[in-house]
Amino acid sequence: MTRKQLALLAGIVLAVPAAAAVAATPQPVHVTIHDHTFVPHVVHVKAGQAIVWLNTDQDPHTVTSGSGGAGDDVWKSSPLIPDGQTFTVRLDRPGTYPYFCKPHQFETSMHGTIVVSP
Repeated sequence: MTRKQLALLAGIVLAVPAAAAVAATPQPVHVTIHDHTFVPHVVHVKAGQAIVWLNTDQDPHTVTSGSGGAGDDVWKSSPLIPDGQTFTVRLDRPGTYPYFCKPHQFETSMHGTIVVSP
């Protein structure tokens, strides 16, 4: 086997574990904030998987953990998210997590749920 062939083989062997690690990381789940609505209202993720909210409204919104207008501090509430900006959360413990927008907490469309599986 030539040096060139050995170098090529070594590169393949080293690249396979890196590719497997990348493939094992789940893609983020996206929630759009549009017309004062979280779309979708319910998202299902694996523990540790990112949830990314994108605000496409002209009005700023928050993503606050909790329900009934009361935050529960499962995650630090987002600041006001302006149009075109994002906010990301990762939840490591399986469970069901409600969230809402503080400024628009009285609008039912501004409430959502994250369901985290192991």
